[in-house]
Amino acid sequence: MKITFILKGDPFSWKAHEAFRVATALGVNHEVNFVFIRDGVYTLTRWSPENLGVETFEKFYETLDFLNINLIVEDASMQERGLKETDFVKEVRVLSAEEISDLINESEAVFVW
Repeated sequence: MKITFILKGDPFSWKAHEAFRVATALGVNHEVNFVFIRDGVYTLTRWSPENLGVETFEKFYETLDFLNINLIVEDASMQERGLKETDFVKEVRVLSAEEISDLINESEAVFVW
């Protein structure tokens, strides 16, 4: 089963943590595309959430190597925020909105956070 997650909100909210938790569970047995758009792209950058009293995403990053989860960043969202691929803590695929739309259409389930 192919599943797509879309995180469009900032990394400070409970939504980012919950999206990671569910994606991790589903990534064990399914192909998961985790798409970061708008302010969601900041979730994968080198920021220090613990300085803001927010739990880090380190546990999620550590499990990625063992799961079938593809990290995808929308090119326009990345460019609008002045980010480069080297700003992300993990390797990502940078896709256009059109390519992301194709991924969504190919998915059997889509979760938007």
